[in-house]
Amino acid sequence: MKKPLAYLDNASTTQKPQAVIDAIVDAYTNHYANIHRGVYDLSVEATDLYEGVRAKVAKFIGAKSEKEVIFTKNTTESINLLSYCQGRTLQSGDEILLTQMEHHSNIVPWQMLNERVKTKSIYSSSGTEGRIEKSFDPELKTEEFSTSSNNKKVKIKYIPIDNEGRLDLSTLDKLVTKRTRIVSITLMSNVLGTINPIKEIVSRVRSLGSKAIIIVDAAQAVGHMKIDVSDLGCDFLAFSAHKMYGPSGVGVLWGRRELLEQMPPFMGGGDMILSVDFEKTIFNDLPWKFEAGTPSIADVIAFGEAISFIEKIGSENIRKHETGLTRYAWNLLKADPVVKLYGPEPRRGPSSSRGAVIAFNVDPSASHSTLRDKPSGSDSKSSGQVPIHPHDVASILSDEGVAIRSGHHCAQPLMSVLGIDPPATPEQAQDLRWRTGAACRVSFGVYNTKEDVDRLIEGIEKVKKVFKFTKRSGSSRQSSNNILRAREASREVPI
Repeated sequence: MKKPLAYLDNASTTQKPQAVIDAIVDAYTNHYANIHRGVYDLSVEATDLYEGVRAKVAKFIGAKSEKEVIFTKNTTESINLLSYCQGRTLQSGDEILLTQMEHHSNIVPWQMLNERVKTKSIYSSSGTEGRIEKSFDPELKTEEFSTSSNNKKVKIKYIPIDNEGRLDLSTLDKLVTKRTRIVSITLMSNVLGTINPIKEIVSRVRSLGSKAIIIVDAAQAVGHMKIDVSDLGCDFLAFSAHKMYGPSGVGVLWGRRELLEQMPPFMGGGDMILSVDFEKTIFNDLPWKFEAGTPSIADVIAFGEAISFIEKIGSENIRKHETGLTRYAWNLLKADPVVKLYGPEPRRGPSSSRGAVIAFNVDPSASHSTLRDKPSGSDSKSSGQVPIHPHDVASILSDEGVAIRSGHHCAQPLMSVLGIDPPATPEQAQDLRWRTGAACRVSFGVYNTKEDVDRLIEGIEKVKKVFKFTKRSGSSRQSSNNILRAREASREVPI
């Protein structure tokens, strides 16, 4: 018989409240027509519902005006939009500052921008092709691309993480220069759970005299903590509806109005224009000049119900609940001698600078230092013991009704920094799963309970039994006793 589901993959996407599902059905059944195009009643009604959600989003994130809220497909599209539109202003010698904990969606678009800048400068004045050179500065974590013919280059720098999995902000004095044009940082790591001090980073960057555009990737944070763009002090912020109990296919890009006014459109087509003739186009006003084509109308309307769902529970209550669950799960996982944890240890209270995300591996050589002791497989090679691949862990847990994420979590550079470097053995080198570092990840939402965490722990015991870890890596009874003591120590009951 199929076991009930303990869904612990909320960092990937969240399950949808019935109100959101009902809103999608209602929109298609009773209110569906194209928006911004018709004067008949149904079109006007659909437009009003759609634009009403834009105003709701603006209020939800503390924006000054709904004109600052642009609907996209997801966070990835939002950051690509900024990479394209803001990137057009970059010149030779300009710099982009990211962090080592970024999701690929906040790395790849900037590398693609780098390629576009490089392509523009690939030929010398004589018309001969310049040789492309790439170098890496290990001290500043800087990737440089340049052409030898005319020395055109753009730098991508990375703020390093410390041994606890937090950003090492002491490096900002070196990393931020007068040529820093873009700073793009995640609010919450989708692997480590680290919540970055955006307000402090903005202040530090400004105090160093930089006028760089500051972008925040809030995909992992939205729906789990209160976000106020006015308080953060950033210039742009991006997130997705599907990670906050809303439909997939809807993203949000918020930007300061004066900056959005200066930016060219990302895509051309219907609805983003005021007029078109055979020679030129006059673009629409904000925010519609960035919203070409027919959008996902019903999903945006239903997104409004997801916001209402969060507001009814309250961001502070959600944060308190998830912080309690995270600490409970961390303590139980830490009590197991073959579980290696990554990221900062949870602190007490809703002010904890950590989100409801825990990454780990099941490894007989595990120590509970969270970062950079040794690559995951290094001790295993000499002992003959190897870590269980996260996909195997996740598959066995799935059989037990527990859903977790396994893989590199779209953060391969971070996997390397963490020392999760494949392969551990020659045999694993032949296995495609080991070609990139991987970890298990659990992540919590409003509907998760301590019972879900207990089932996770029971599932890991099943994993160890299948792979006969109990005899090789210490007493099973000792592991169970450690977990029981950890449960006793975690007396706080989440709401």
